[in-house]
Amino acid sequence: MIRLEGVHKAFGPNRVLRGLDLEIQEGETLTIIGGSGTGKSVTLKIMVGLLTPDQGRVFVDNEEITGMEEDALALVQRKFGFLFQGGALFDSLTVAENVLFGVRNLKPEELGRSDEIVERCLGLVGLKPEVAALKPAELSGGMKKRVGLARAIAHQPEYILYDEPTTGLDPIMSDVINDLIVNIREKLKITSIAVTHDMKSAYKISNRIAMIYEGRLAAVGTPSEIQRSENPVVHQFITGSSQGPIQMPVRSYT
Repeated sequence: MIRLEGVHKAFGPNRVLRGLDLEIQEGETLTIIGGSGTGKSVTLKIMVGLLTPDQGRVFVDNEEITGMEEDALALVQRKFGFLFQGGALFDSLTVAENVLFGVRNLKPEELGRSDEIVERCLGLVGLKPEVAALKPAELSGGMKKRVGLARAIAHQPEYILYDEPTTGLDPIMSDVINDLIVNIREKLKITSIAVTHDMKSAYKISNRIAMIYEGRLAAVGTPSEIQRSENPVVHQFITGSSQGPIQMPVRSYT
């Protein structure tokens, strides 16, 4: 379980998070939505310890990571896989080398199983073994996302963070990635946290959806609860209405 308590984060005069409280439950997929610049990706980075909050506390598996020593934090970070926006593959490496790059500190007895690890991970994301020899330049956008996901799961993490997993993809490939996110959660029993602007994706992959507005939690609930929400900020965002600006009701979490 991951828990954020009263988290603040600013970059100079830009106060991105202003007391964010958020909890991710074991085994679920929680999707974070909100407008551009509201701190969604910053929240992901704080969860994994890539950024330190200015105020507040962060817990991973009931262990506080705020202020944790670097060596101890590195052990916590090994619990996470990260699918970056765009895949973030290394162009000079083959697909197999990219996947294995996600396996940190491969044990000597596992070195002989490298091909098996690559084939298993590629299979889990719907790619054939022969893709392993290709370079990223030879892959489509959707294949790059899938290779990035294979790399993220290669070291068998407990959590996967998805940063805009369907950005840049056509509607059909976006749905393929959505199905993979659901299948990976169910097959590997991994807790997942996604950030997206794509509401179709959010509704499909999520057990719960959380909306951040003005640096705080504006609403959280199941996809159907979010769709039925009477919170005007939530309604404006999920319908894509340009009318506004809308002021968030005080302490509205429905």
